[in-house]
Amino acid sequence: MSDDASTLKAAWMSGAAADELNVRMTADRILEKDRAERARERRLRAGGAFALLVLVPVVLWAAAYGISPLVRVAYALMAVGCVAGLVAEWLYLDWSRRALPGPNDTRSQLQRTAFMVECQLRLAKTAFLWSAPVFIGGGLIAVWLYRERSAAGAVALSAFMAASWIGSGVWAGRGATALGLRKRQLEDALADLREDAQSPREDSGVRS
Repeated sequence: MSDDASTLKAAWMSGAAADELNVRMTADRILEKDRAERARERRLRAGGAFALLVLVPVVLWAAAYGISPLVRVAYALMAVGCVAGLVAEWLYLDWSRRALPGPNDTRSQLQRTAFMVECQLRLAKTAFLWSAPVFIGGGLIAVWLYRERSAAGAVALSAFMAASWIGSGVWAGRGATALGLRKRQLEDALADLREDAQSPREDSGVRS
């Protein structure tokens, strides 16, 4: 091999190594940012899960000893919704824990984190379904208030439940948007790693 060829090969290998290092550093930064976001989310969601855990026995008691069958059914639905929310929070926290960086290589960690983000994204997109029993139960209590107590109280409770359902939908939608952005960033980093892994082989084939 001539000196010029040796110099060219060394320069090419140095450039390829630098590109690979830049790609991996970018991927590591994305993983680190994702880890920080998950740590913040875990603190907030742990508080929400604790609140639901405290609320479940209360609504179960109300479902068992409510003032009328309609009220008992309403609280039973709310209990179902609270349990569903508690399970959803537990799943979200568990998936968040599994997605944290570990001893795996960068590519494996990106793949694992992207999969967990996709699971969390599905959970966020279906929030309006598994939280519906809580608000339906509140609506039934409003019906009972209208029949047995006052129309004003029924209207106020209905408005509150509707606003809460809309607000929780907006909150879940924002969470889904943020998760979708994180998922795209992880997939882009994975694509860059794949291209970076393929390009040396393709270039070496051209040079041979």
